[in-house]
Amino acid sequence: MTLREMKIKTFSLIEEYYPEEPKLAEDEDVQNKINGVVNQIQLDLMKYRKIPANTEIEIAEDDDKILNLKDYIEDCYQVNKIVFNEDVDYEMIDDNTLKLPEDFEGEFTIYYYKYPELVELEPTAENYDNTYEFELDDVLLEIMPYGIAADLLKMDMISNYGEYFYKRYMEMKNSIDPRRSNGIITISGGVNV
Repeated sequence: MTLREMKIKTFSLIEEYYPEEPKLAEDEDVQNKINGVVNQIQLDLMKYRKIPANTEIEIAEDDDKILNLKDYIEDCYQVNKIVFNEDVDYEMIDDNTLKLPEDFEGEFTIYYYKYPELVELEPTAENYDNTYEFELDDVLLEIMPYGIAADLLKMDMISNYGEYFYKRYMEMKNSIDPRRSNGIITISGGVNV
């Protein structure tokens, strides 16, 4: 889904969608806040269906053996697992610090969950809304407009629409199944029956 499609869904929910307007809404306050709110909501939702990624890291003999993973993986939200080609006795000191044996040299793969690419608050490209693509799962993208609408309307004391959209957002968020699969069982070497 593109950012433009997300804005159309959200503006349609709050009855602010004007297709003839270049920014899709007439209300300047809504136009100015939308990108920041989109980022806030996608950072909230990404925790429920994490975005998998991986990277390979090569360590030379002279390299430091205590690694701050943020130096190697800028978009790392959470480390999932670390896979070495051989048996290596490593230690995770904290969420972002990996301690390798002093004599280690070689490659390993870090499987992690990443932060989504954020929406630019003030995009410079004219077609940015059409080119920006969300990385979130489709289920989350269907919930997202309700969170955005809730935040955009939270100060609307007269109609109380903000509260309605917030309740709906929370209901939908609470029903998210965080699993990406039902699990996989692998049997190597076959089975005698």
